[in-house]
Amino acid sequence: MLFKEIIGNNSVKKQLIEAVRNNRISHAQLFSGKSGSAKLALALAYAQFLNCENRTTVDSCGTCSSCLKFNNLSHPDLHLVIPVLKTKEVQSPVSDHFIGNWRDFITNNYYGSLNGWIDSFGAENKTGQQGTIYKDEAINIHKKLSLKNYEAEYRVVLIWMPERMNLEVSNKLLKLFEEPPKGTIFLLITENTNQLLPTIISRLQSIKIADFTAEDIVNHFSEQALSLEKAKQLRNLTNADLGKITQILEDKEGELDLFSDFSVWMRLTYKMDVQGISKWVDNLSLKGRKQQNLFLSYAIKMVRECLIYNFASDTLLKTNENEFAFLTKFSPFIHEENSVMITEKLEESIKAINRNANAKILFFELSLQMVKFLRLKRKFAIK
Repeated sequence: MLFKEIIGNNSVKKQLIEAVRNNRISHAQLFSGKSGSAKLALALAYAQFLNCENRTTVDSCGTCSSCLKFNNLSHPDLHLVIPVLKTKEVQSPVSDHFIGNWRDFITNNYYGSLNGWIDSFGAENKTGQQGTIYKDEAINIHKKLSLKNYEAEYRVVLIWMPERMNLEVSNKLLKLFEEPPKGTIFLLITENTNQLLPTIISRLQSIKIADFTAEDIVNHFSEQALSLEKAKQLRNLTNADLGKITQILEDKEGELDLFSDFSVWMRLTYKMDVQGISKWVDNLSLKGRKQQNLFLSYAIKMVRECLIYNFASDTLLKTNENEFAFLTKFSPFIHEENSVMITEKLEESIKAINRNANAKILFFELSLQMVKFLRLKRKFAIK
């Protein structure tokens, strides 16, 4: 991957490029950012730049033998470590057992999430595993690093989601992070630094990756002529997760009228219009699981916007004109007495949809719960 192919984060790109040009390369670095940020893409572009045979002052050449191998994640001196699952066929799993599938998953969407990777296992993940980096991985890394570099000046060990390392792996790798073999660079890509051991973080140079702006999103999807307003809506809905935005646009889910569905639902539940609720549920249950999850995520977002409107500055709101007009009337029904319960119920519903729950039963029961929640009285006055 080339730096120029990655939108945004220009200051980070400059920092990484200058570190190589000035020969100030840290042997262990931590790229941290939200799900769907440019953290993995930047780490891969950096790894490619490190070993490019004809790099320029601002990027890799993209055409040399090393670049071509890094571009398809097949360079012999690029070692990939990822969370994996125990399956019927593999009871002592390491990344090498699944790396072909992961390459396909990531090269289709460099901003893909851990949840997306785990979902790709489908029926193989019958026990609902969340993905782990097991102790055998540490043994495997030590074996690989006991050998010389195959052909590159820098051997790169890229650990994707190191927060999924169990305690035994973390402890076994501490010494390597502090004193790796000559010519070895560790790049760790994380979404949650709080889940890493402090002793690991202290051994790493930290690089924080910023969220994508709406303008970044418009530029990324320039071929689709995405409007700035639509980009803002998708950014707010997904918390700037470019992986989710890509999936939404590919599945044509961006064309859904989430606001209309939500506002109608809230009016029906507040009026306790059972017949109207039943028709609304029938309509939503005909949509796909991804569309249903997207609607539930939007509902959570709108609940949070109501709280911001009630208790904070309107300048913090991430709403369009129609949503703001709706909030001014609806927000009094969302308060400290019911907001947590509503959010938890919506999040539970997302998990249930992912476990193939009956959508019609789930959304009807959820609607009845919303009837109860919206009628809860608040203790304190709000604006």
